[in-house]
This record gives sequence, structure tokens and C-alpha cells, in this order.
Amino acid sequence: MADTRRLRIAQISDTHLAPGQAEVDANFDALAAWIRAESPDLVVHSGDVTRDAPGVPEELDYAAARLAELGVETLVIPGNHDVGDNPGDGDYAPASPVGPGPLAAWARVFGADRFARDIAGWRVVGIDAQLFLSGLPEEAAQWDWLEETLAVPGPVALFTHKPLFRETPDEPADPTPFRYAPMGPRARMMDLIRGADVRLVGCGHVHQTRQVTAEGVIHGWCPASAFVIPDAHQPRIGDKLCGLLDWRLGADGSVDCRLVRPATMGDHDITELPKMYG
Repeated sequence: MADTRRLRIAQISDTHLAPGQAEVDANFDALAAWIRAESPDLVVHSGDVTRDAPGVPEELDYAAARLAELGVETLVIPGNHDVGDNPGDGDYAPASPVGPGPLAAWARVFGADRFARDIAGWRVVGIDAQLFLSGLPEEAAQWDWLEETLAVPGPVALFTHKPLFRETPDEPADPTPFRYAPMGPRARMMDLIRGADVRLVGCGHVHQTRQVTAEGVIHGWCPASAFVIPDAHQPRIGDKLCGLLDWRLGADGSVDCRLVRPATMGDHDITELPKMYG
């Protein structure tokens, strides 16, 4: 008899949770209600869980308490607003770099900053993209772990905070160095993806949603749940709205990705949320 198992993953991203953010909390309430009603097999949060955990580590505790309300097994990786940002192409140096302090604060609340979960014939993997080019011991350890983790038979669903690229893996470095994975780590990631049975790469970070298929792999950009960034402050690459992604993964390795917009979720404009980032 054919194996008809099907894995359903709700991917959420860029929740930017922090106390005192009424609009952001209301959107999370809408997201949480949808997840509780639909009861997917897993929730994956692809980063920027908090508003500014490197500056206010207590936001991690608040975010963890809110994620516990989902009532579904939830796997989490950090984004730049959780542990700081990675260096980038063209000597880009972030104002809030990833470092031992923010990584330790993350570990205190969420444990590891990467995960691998075997379920329904799939391996679901999440990495900490903020370690790219950091030179930290955790970066080298993650590369070793990822090589071993991907060296398994069967389909893989891979999640990262930042997209690896915009259109194609061989495109040049983007003029905005903090938007995508840096060139060197991108090339190394693509080599690992080609050598494994990776069927999808889910990401967040850009606060836009789109799907790109490259070398047979679906790259799905999860929209933020917190807010959108207007065109005057960020070029339009995909669709600017708030929501989440509903991944349906077949035991045969098939992949279906659907955009979900819970009924009461608003497309809040970041420029109208002065308590968020001023």
C-alpha cells in the first residue's frame, strides 16, 4: 500500500513581539487562533521573534510565553532582531552584530539556535543565518552540524531567517547587504542543498511574500505577522501583506505552499507604529 502520510507545517515569521505593542499582539492573536483551529503538525518560526532582544533580552521571555499559546509543537530559529545581525558583502558591518551575549540570552529561553526534527518521512531543519561570516565558534560548529544533518536519505525542509538570494543562486551580491545571505555562505549553502534531498527552503526577514523555484527547490518567503514596510522605505519584491505560510508536504517528497491571511489580521504600516523602531 502506498504511503499516504502528509506533513503540514505552519510557518510564521517576523512576529516582533514585545510588551506594549497592541497592533502586533492583535495580529499574533489572529495568527494563534488560526493555528489552534487548523492544528498543523508543526509550527516553524523563521526568526525575528522579538522587537529588539539584543537591547531588551526580557522580550525573549515575553515571546516564548506567547508562542506557548499556539498549542502546537513549535520550532524556532533566531533573526537579526533576536541575536543581532551578521556581517555582509562589501564590508557591511551591522550596528547590532551577533555576539556571545545575545546568543546566550537566546539559549537561556529557547535553547539551541538550530534544529533538526524527523517527522512523517521528512527531516525538518532550521539554521541560524545570523552566524554567517561572524567568525564565532558557533558558526563553524553549525557548518559541521549542517553537513552531518543533511547527509541523510529522504526529503528535507530547510528553514532560515534570511533568503539565500532574490532570483537565482548565481546572482551578484545585492546592493542592500543585509537583505540576503552573504555570497560566500550562500555558495556553501547551495553546495549542501545540491548534495542533499532538500525540497524547500522557507525564509522570512523581508516582510514580503513570494515563491521562487531554483534548481528544483521551492524557496518560500513567509510574510511577517507584525507589519509591512512601505515602498518608500523598501523596494517591492513580492507581495506586501501580513500572514503566514501553510506548507503541505507529501511522503513522496511533494511540496505545496499556500499563503494564509487570517481574517482579523491587519497589514500594519511600520511607519504608523512609533513604539516599534521610532
